[in-house]
Amino acid sequence: MQLRVNVRAIITLMRLPYILMLDFLCVLFIVTFQKGFYSAGLVGLAVLTVSLITAGGAAINDCFDRDSDALTHPERPVASHKISPAGAAQFSALMFLLGLGTAFAINFVAFGIVAVNVVLFIAYPRVVKRFSGFLSNLVMGYLGATVALFAGAVVFQTINVDPLSFVGLIAGGAIGLNVLKDILTLEGDVCTGYPTLAATRGVHIAAVVGALFLLFSVITSPLPFIVGAVGVAYLFPIVVWGGSVVVTAVPLLSAPRIENVRERLRIFTTYFPYIVGAASVAYILPFVIWGA
Repeated sequence: MQLRVNVRAIITLMRLPYILMLDFLCVLFIVTFQKGFYSAGLVGLAVLTVSLITAGGAAINDCFDRDSDALTHPERPVASHKISPAGAAQFSALMFLLGLGTAFAINFVAFGIVAVNVVLFIAYPRVVKRFSGFLSNLVMGYLGATVALFAGAVVFQTINVDPLSFVGLIAGGAIGLNVLKDILTLEGDVCTGYPTLAATRGVHIAAVVGALFLLFSVITSPLPFIVGAVGVAYLFPIVVWGGSVVVTAVPLLSAPRIENVRERLRIFTTYFPYIVGAASVAYILPFVIWGA
């Protein structure tokens, strides 16, 4: 029984659903850049790297956020004392070291991207988040976008226009969602002194800024098609993304209230993963079938 509790706590600490989402995106980008599904071993190594680094980042974040999480996310394993802060930090260090090792086995560019991410994951809860909430949102946007940069490094062994064309799409969405989510954890952030945009400038400004970054993601989403990184099949999932974002963001511009943010994010997080997951499978399936 205790073993089951410990395993469940570790899985929760790792943010397994988030890892699976990033792994899927990594494969999606690799298949896109390769124009097919090749080098299964290399893809597996890339997925393992993403999983390890993401798990390490989640663990170190929970270690430093335990006071805030006690108010806003008391179910998390460090906040609920199922895992000690020292245990979370040790787990994070192990994940980072293993992830750096697997990235080094891919190529030097991939290793460089991962090394920068590890530094940012460590600095984020210790320094960045306490210095500026909005800067921390920007950092999280960059970290989200690196899944495309990393996948590009795996395929091209450099950073070229193809992965760069996805940065606005991913970073804009990640920044917007993080700004909006900070509104929902306002009480805990204020109590622990986190200077989020909602805490320093108010809910209305934070809601508008979050909505604008989401719309920026939609505006930049055609860039991969424009530069030739993707084909026509890309337009289907991206239209789904754009429609979901517009439905979420536009009402917040006219009514930037905390209850409106809560309702829009609830709808977005409940239905969006299934919709985009289906759209992404429809996009990737021809590559898997014809490129195998």
